[in-house]
This record gives sequence, C-alpha cells and structure tokens, in this order.
Amino acid sequence: MQVNNQGLIKENEQRDELTGLLNLTGALSQIQRHASDDDGGFSVIVYLNVMNFKSFNQQYGFAGGNEFLRSVAKEIQSIFPDDEIARTGGDQFIILSKKLTPDDIYDKLEQLRDAAQKHQRALTMRIKAGVYISSRDEYDPVIMIDRAKIACDDIIKVYDKFVNFYDDELKKKNDLRQYVIDNFAEAFKKRYFKVYYQKEIRALTGKVCGYEALARWMDPEHGLISPAIFVEVLEEVHLIHKLDIYMIDLVCKELRDAIDYGMAVVPISVNLSQLDFELCDIKYEVDRCREKYNIPVYLLNIEITESAIAFGEKYLGDQIERFRQSGYQVWMDDFGAGYSSLNNLKVYDFDVLKIDMNFLRSFETNKKSKVILATIVNMAKELGMHTLAEGVETQEQYEFLRQIGCEKLQGYLFGKPKPVEDAVRPDEYTLENCEDVKFKHYYRSIGDINLLGSTPLRDKNMEVFNNLPIAIIEVTSDSATALYMNDAYEMFLSSIGIMANNKNYEEKFSVLEPAKFLSAAHNAEYSSSKRADINFVVNGNVVNTKIRFITREGDKAAFAVVSRNMSIHGGEKKQAENIQVAMAHVFSQYFRVDLYDEDGSVENLFINVDQYVIADVESNAARAVELYSNMYIYPDDRQRFREFYDIPSVRDRVKAAGKDYIVDYYHSAIPGDSGRMQMYMILPFNYNGRWKYISCCRYADEINDELKYGK
Repeated sequence: MQVNNQGLIKENEQRDELTGLLNLTGALSQIQRHASDDDGGFSVIVYLNVMNFKSFNQQYGFAGGNEFLRSVAKEIQSIFPDDEIARTGGDQFIILSKKLTPDDIYDKLEQLRDAAQKHQRALTMRIKAGVYISSRDEYDPVIMIDRAKIACDDIIKVYDKFVNFYDDELKKKNDLRQYVIDNFAEAFKKRYFKVYYQKEIRALTGKVCGYEALARWMDPEHGLISPAIFVEVLEEVHLIHKLDIYMIDLVCKELRDAIDYGMAVVPISVNLSQLDFELCDIKYEVDRCREKYNIPVYLLNIEITESAIAFGEKYLGDQIERFRQSGYQVWMDDFGAGYSSLNNLKVYDFDVLKIDMNFLRSFETNKKSKVILATIVNMAKELGMHTLAEGVETQEQYEFLRQIGCEKLQGYLFGKPKPVEDAVRPDEYTLENCEDVKFKHYYRSIGDINLLGSTPLRDKNMEVFNNLPIAIIEVTSDSATALYMNDAYEMFLSSIGIMANNKNYEEKFSVLEPAKFLSAAHNAEYSSSKRADINFVVNGNVVNTKIRFITREGDKAAFAVVSRNMSIHGGEKKQAENIQVAMAHVFSQYFRVDLYDEDGSVENLFINVDQYVIADVESNAARAVELYSNMYIYPDDRQRFREFYDIPSVRDRVKAAGKDYIVDYYHSAIPGDSGRMQMYMILPFNYNGRWKYISCCRYADEINDELKYGK
C-alpha cells in the first residue's frame, strides 16, 4: 500500500493539474523511459505555442482561459491519439511521437488550427509549431525539446508561417546567436561595430537629402554578422541600448568630421528600440552625444522601430513628445510591417512615415501595390506627416513614387549601405550631389501639399473633405431623389441660390430640372460608357452635371452625379473661357447692367454709355434710382420709372406678368439723345437664400420691331 501511494505521488508530480496531460517533468521522463525501446523511442518532438493567449485571459478572465486550454488539450489528444501529449507551460504544449512523418504533421496541425477556432470566441488564436525530428543519435530529452522550441520561437514573429522544422540552417543560426551572446562584450570593446550609411533621396530633385545609420558587426571569425541576428539577441539579453548609444556617438563623431572637413552635410537618422526607452534615459543619451560633438539638433533624426511602438502608449507618447519639443524629427519606421500600424498613427505624433519595403516587392506584378502605396501617401499627407519609401530598386518605382508625392526614397537604386571610409570624399559630399541643408524647410513646405488629394491647397485640419461636388441620385420611372450629397455638393447648391441649411435632399434636387435629368440619366444607363452630360440654367447660373450609371434593381436605378456651377468655376479652361466670352457678348447688348439686393443696396456691374456709375456715390437703391431718374430720364417719365424700380414689389409684378422678368420703356434725358426711347428690364433670382435683381438697359430702337414699345 505504501508503494502504491508513492507511485501515485510520483505520477501526480508528472501530470498537469489543469488538463491532466503530462507536464514538462513527465515529458522528459517519457523520452528517457522510451529511449531504449526497440523502435528507438520518441523521435519526433512537436512544440506548440498558442499565440494571443494573454489577450484571451485579459478579455475572458482566468476561468475563460482555463476552459480554453482544457478544450485545446482535448482537441490535441483527439487529433494525435497515438502520441504522448504534455502541457509544459501556460499556453505551450508538446507532442511526443515515434512515427509521425512531415506530411502527417502538416495535416494534423492544420486540423488542430481548424478545431481550435471553435473555442477562440471573438479573438484569433493562432497556433505556432516547432518540429524536431531526431536522427536517432540524440537522446538527451532536454536538448530534443529545446530544439523543437527553438524552431517554434523562430517563427513567432512571422505572421503567415505556422510550422517550422529544426534543420542545419536553423542550427547554424542558433549557434551564431549564442556566439553573439558570448562575444558581444569583446566586440564592443574592440570596436567591431561599424556604422554603414544608406542614402535618402529627395524625389523632386534626385539629390541626397539624408542618410540612415545602420549597425554592422564586422567579426574577425564570422565576417559580417547580420543585424537581423545580433539586434534581436541583444534585445533579448537587454544590451541593445549600449549598442544604440555607441552608434549614435559614432554618428555624431563622423558628422563632426564631415563638418570640420568642409563637406556638405545632411541629416542622419538613427534607430531606437523599445528597450532604449526602458533601460536608460535615451533622450538624455542622445542629447549628450550630440552636444559632445556640437551637432545641431536638425542634423539628427530619430527613428522609432515597430517593437518600440508596441511599448506602453502613454509612456512612449511622452518620450516622443520630449524629442519633438527639443527640435528632433521623430520618424515611424517600417510602416505596414506590424499588425497595429494604423492604430499607432492614431495614438502617436510622427514627422515622417517610412513605408516598409515589402509594398514594393510585388510592384511590377500586383496592381494592388500601387493603390496601397498611393493610399498610404495620401493618408500621411492628410495627417500632416511626410513620407519616405524604402526598398526602391527600379526607375519605374522611382517615377511612380515621385508622381504620387512621396517625398523621399531609399533603396539599392541609389546605392547599398556603406561605411564612411568607402565614400569618395569629398566628391560625394558636394552641393551638386547633396541637398543644401538650408533648404530643408523649403522642401518640407512643398511636401505638405497632398498631390493626391482633392483639396491640395487646403490647410490640414484633420477634417475629411472632398471639394468635388458628388451626389448619389436614385431614379424611378418619374422621379429623381438624392440619397446622398457631400459637403461640396451642398456648397454647389448654395452657389446657385439653393438654401444650404435645407436638409430636404428631394426638395433641393427638384430645382435641377428633374425632367431633363431623367432624360440624361436614361441616356447614361443605355450608353456604352454609362455616362452622360447635361447643361442647364438655374437662377442665372450655368450648371454642368456629369452623370454615371451605377446599378439598377427593378424600377430603381442609382446614379453618381458631379455638378459644377460653370458661371463660377468654369470647369475646364476652354469651357470657362467660352462662358466668359458668351457673358461678355450678353453684356454688350446693354449700355448698363446693375445688380440690386433685397437688403436695399445696388452696385453697377457693366456700363458702356456716357453716364455716371451712380452706385459709386449712392449705394442705397431707392436714392440711387431717384438720383438716376433726375439725371437721365425724361421728366414726364420719372415718377413711373421710380415706381418701376420699386425693388420690394418686383417679384409680385413678375408673378403677375407670368414671366421671369418685367420690362418697361422710358424716354432718355441724356443730352444729344433727343428723347430716345430706352428699354429697362428687371430679372429677379435667388442666390444663397437672398433675392437679387439684375437690371439691364438698352436703346429700344436696337431691338427687333416686334419688341418695340411693349408690343
């Protein structure tokens, strides 16, 4: 009985309390126990890591997290019934197998990912797997499990890779990582780290406008060690801040050498990581290095890596603001490479957005790349940020990025990174090749203009606005109703005299001659281009409307409409000139044109006769009419003339006449006219909610006979 109790205690020590699976101790014991089996024991180790489990716990609590883990454990047991399963940590599992093949592993892990979706609720819980297949010459259970874990950890940050096998290449990489840990102190002491500089090119001019400082480890044993290896390792062992401070110091020293040598200098951007902010006062360290070599603040830009941006919102936001308030530009590096880049733009303030090179890798083969790049540049400009695209390798890429307004470019098209001693000094650092730093604000102001936006001249105020007047019109057999109008369309309606504060879209649109619109809409729907144009006059304004058919369902059809007041905007230059010519011709038919307002004022628009511009000395309409009649109207006609120009009663008289205007005739009192008969016409119209009145005057004997004397 005593023996059984001890065996039970030992068994419990090897079991996970939550799931009933083996724990890590049990897994190690199983590998050792079966090592001497005839089949060689467990030869396949699969290490599983459930991603995003911390977020699951935060959202659903520990009880919800425990329920999820128990459910996943059951799914693993169901899919791998012939294998030993262990839970080794919070969200890690191990599968021990004697016969799984690579194909089996891929198939079963895909089944597991599908099965896990049933339990993940509203969150996405990706499962990563590292696989170690023993060659039967390795029996140390700790090493076997560790190699599977190494394979899993290697793809943790690779979004679209879920299975990774431990192989010779990964072994070399892991050995090199260990070499970095063991030899960093010596490399630091012996200055094996060098700064390589990569050009940043101004798209508008083709000149060098800056450099990015990149760390390189020139090792006597391994040669050039990639930063993809040593940066990640130094972050893991919390030594990255020492390297970054060293690099910044070296950059400042080499900048000072260039200044003292009399070469053209441009700003250098340096990279900071999350741990720089956590392990030291990195702002103090940057200031110290810069002041040590007397480097102006505008010659040093700060790039914040994606890993740093993931570090506490408020804390990092405060640190970014510290840098910016001191005059540094702060850039967001590798935009589009992380999972939360858009949210980062909402939370933090950056001066420059560096667009990740991956967007250019499929530039020639994937049309979506151009649309995405243009959208990013447009968004950055609207947010008040400047742009730099990484990875530019072809002239076609250069021209496209320049065309969409991306200000700076970086990539192998302009040269690979190289140390300062490999540069041809001073030839490469002349104002023929490099931008004069005094022009930095000049080009920065040009860069503020959004060449992709519909309102490139508008100040950036974080308001979403399109200056193209767009409406969505729904048409049935006998009616047209506006479903949507943007603000610019509201402004267009105001420009033709339709109240801007009237929110009744149907009432507004009824002014635009629906019968003509219905005919044009029909033409658009059944034309090959699905488009049509129509021009008409509203309240004295020439309106051009472009119509595009969108879709139809039964008796309803939808159209996109763009309307412009050609009397104001003129549209295309030729059309605007034609309208001006036409209006000039209309005016030339009269010897004077005046504009009266419902507020009782008057102003002269056109005069081509030997008369005074009465409005220049008297803008009150009633007094101006009296003054004008005394000077230019025959005495017997003056009272009738003044009654005709009683502006408040004009609309009632127009309505009674059944026309759009009223007309009357008066003898001229101008010396030399000999009482010549003149025609006066008043045309009322509504503009921006106000009534206005055009007054036109001409000699009656210049009109066709049928119009003379009111006949």
